[in-house]
Amino acid sequence: MKGMGVTFELIDAPYPHLCALYRCECGAVETRYGDEAGVPPEGWQELPGTREDELQCLCPRCTSRQPA
Repeated sequence: MKGMGVTFELIDAPYPHLCALYRCECGAVETRYGDEAGVPPEGWQELPGTREDELQCLCPRCTSRQPA
């Protein structure tokens, strides 16, 4: 099972802040803001990416379905 990528964006608002969208291949999406943007949400599993600068993650539901 291959996870989907993480997108980092700078939100252009009156008070700009960093936002990370964690996307799993099943369609689950979790958003993290500010200082927490670089840390996957609780229960999400980091996987090695296909490139050195790419982060892949699985949501808690997909992580629990992975073989041990």
